Amino acid sequence: MNKTAEEIVESRRCASEGLTNALTSITVKMSSVLVVTVILLSYYFARLAIRTLWKNNIFSNSTRLILLVCLLNSIIHQTTMLEIRIRQIYRSIVFASEPCRLPFHFTECEVELFVYYLTTYFSTYSVFSLAFDRLISCYTPKYYLSHQYYVSIFLLFIQLIFTLGTYYVGLYGVPPLGYEPFCNYAPKLATNFVKINDFRTLIMGICIIVTVFVYYLSVKSEKQIQQTSYSPGERYIAYENVAASQSVCILIVLQFACILISSLGVNYLRIFKSTLSDEEYNKLAPFFVGVTYANLCLPLVIHCKTKLTIRNRKLRIGVMTSMYGDVGEHINRLKKSWE
Repeated sequence: MNKTAEEIVESRRCASEGLTNALTSITVKMSSVLVVTVILLSYYFARLAIRTLWKNNIFSNSTRLILLVCLLNSIIHQTTMLEIRIRQIYRSIVFASEPCRLPFHFTECEVELFVYYLTTYFSTYSVFSLAFDRLISCYTPKYYLSHQYYVSIFLLFIQLIFTLGTYYVGLYGVPPLGYEPFCNYAPKLATNFVKINDFRTLIMGICIIVTVFVYYLSVKSEKQIQQTSYSPGERYIAYENVAASQSVCILIVLQFACILISSLGVNYLRIFKSTLSDEEYNKLAPFFVGVTYANLCLPLVIHCKTKLTIRNRKLRIGVMTSMYGDVGEHINRLKKSWE
């Protein structure tokens, strides 16, 4: 990086008039209230989701381990974002009339940036682990059932490699220079930021295709079993596979939709930044925290989908046992119907 570029970012110590107006505006304060509310709700539902996975788990052990790790990651991410927002609100109130003390220097945000982006990328690539966990369970069910923890640990390891690789390409070695209004904003000298967001979007798109395909295969397999098997146990297992695949599919689609807000949304904001005033841009940007929204959806879906599945499971078991009984009873009913 040439010296001129470093001098330029270092010289922008004081907030412009537009940035000052934005940071002290009701709009940005409302965005912080929204984000803090989302974070507090995510804490509540994360507690419920962890308890649900521990006591009333409807997923395989492999999927459960992945979800538990993702929930712990989400708590760390939300806590980091909460600290970032509280610092910004405090500074916007205390230094409202001092534009040169409103922005944060990169060195004031190094810890937050490190934790924030590592947990952000780990959340993004959780869709990879969940999608391929379902794919492996679909194509190699016997191996999957006997090696569930190995499968989940292997997928989580790949997820971690993706996370560290993305952080290395995007932020590792970036000079600690420049000023930002929020500590979660990417440094101005991070030149690969847009490419990273595009790569994250591509990975999530591929994972959605894989998950929808696995869900289709699960539904197709269940229909075949319903037509050819009279064993309540086999029919029940097929139903459970569909329920698990459906839950993971919902999780991934919601994660994708939320994370798309921060990846594509931020990219488009940067592209059209020249058409927006400094004040307009900085009023909109604080709302684009997709991973924070996704970290609320994750425990919410786990908890609500588990309750719904347990209720449907009881109904399904009742229907299967009352309708079919054992195979002998079913054959006797068929004989009577053929007489």
